[in-house]
Amino acid sequence: MAMPKLTAQYVRDLPPAVSGQTLVTDDALPGFGVRVGAQSKSYFAESRVKGRTRRVTIGRADTLTLNEARRLAMKALAEMADGKDRNAELKRERAKLMTLGQAVDGWIDERGHRVSTATTYRNTMRREFGDWLNMELRRITPKQFQARFHEILARTEAGAALAVRTFRSCWNWARADVTDGDGLPILPECPADIVKAKKLMPKAKRKQSFVSDWAAFFDALDGLETSSNRHADAGNMFKMFMELLARTGMRMSEAANLNWVDVDMAAKTFTITAERAKNGEALTLPMSDQTFALFDGLKARTEGERYIWGASAYGDPRKTLTAFRKALGWPVNFHDLRRSFATIATDLDVQQSKISRLLNHTTGGNVTLGYQVSKNPETLRPSVQRISDFIDQQRTS
Repeated sequence: MAMPKLTAQYVRDLPPAVSGQTLVTDDALPGFGVRVGAQSKSYFAESRVKGRTRRVTIGRADTLTLNEARRLAMKALAEMADGKDRNAELKRERAKLMTLGQAVDGWIDERGHRVSTATTYRNTMRREFGDWLNMELRRITPKQFQARFHEILARTEAGAALAVRTFRSCWNWARADVTDGDGLPILPECPADIVKAKKLMPKAKRKQSFVSDWAAFFDALDGLETSSNRHADAGNMFKMFMELLARTGMRMSEAANLNWVDVDMAAKTFTITAERAKNGEALTLPMSDQTFALFDGLKARTEGERYIWGASAYGDPRKTLTAFRKALGWPVNFHDLRRSFATIATDLDVQQSKISRLLNHTTGGNVTLGYQVSKNPETLRPSVQRISDFIDQQRTS
């Protein structure tokens, strides 16, 4: 939209845009104009810089007179004619001012993590870099990061690895988000890269613990006594929870949050929903006869409730687990049962693609496994039955 020359009265009388924005240019000063939105009007200058069109906001029409805006626009147009890109400079200034906390918020919000995952990342950044959150990114140096890394490493190797990964993700998001006019990053390389460059990170030790004595495991489980006055059924629920983990290979959070709507007793299957699955993919699994009996026992206790454990998800049975470990004689973890399930499947020569499916592991990095995966739970039923039968054989041996 154009006219011979903008006047103050004409700018005042311009009606608000119904939707989006309307640009009104001034033929008396090419490249100068007013942008009309639904709520406000702003003067702008537009020209080409290094072959690209650039539009620079001069100021709001209710705070600048038309003559002031035209004078500032002439200066901006002259700068652009000399190759100066104001927008790129503003981006550079924004990069200088962006804080670590803003980078954390931007990365988490844009990635759309699950609530639990986002909480873990935020807690990690607050715990390990809380005093840096208000610091401008450009002021964080590799030397500073190395010193902080060693502080974290002295407390926990796993925590140090998580801190490095999370910090790097936040920084790299900010580096990609704030670029110059040519799309090149303004921030330097991530300070956390010094950890990899100097090979400071200890090699991760994959846990190898699993249940090797099922007779002792079930003896300790069957003989477990609890003294909870508030939760009289805590011991029985713990026993069923542990056995369910052992016979299905589910992650603790998957089993703890299982809903009755996700259990099909007629088809003898249960579904781990995409919201609960670590890889974000829903998985329907068959029940072995022993697992069906567990669900049947739970149904008698909690049918009509939302979760298979009752009105709420299964909580943290810390005291009961401590008592069980004491009775068993070694510090078993919930994930040890998942690892045991996979070990038994391997010993029974269950096809690798079926083991991956039973554990709901992603096959994105393995093209062959990706072709072999079947979503029909019936193809897995013989395997889960063999695993449960093997556990029973070891239990009574």
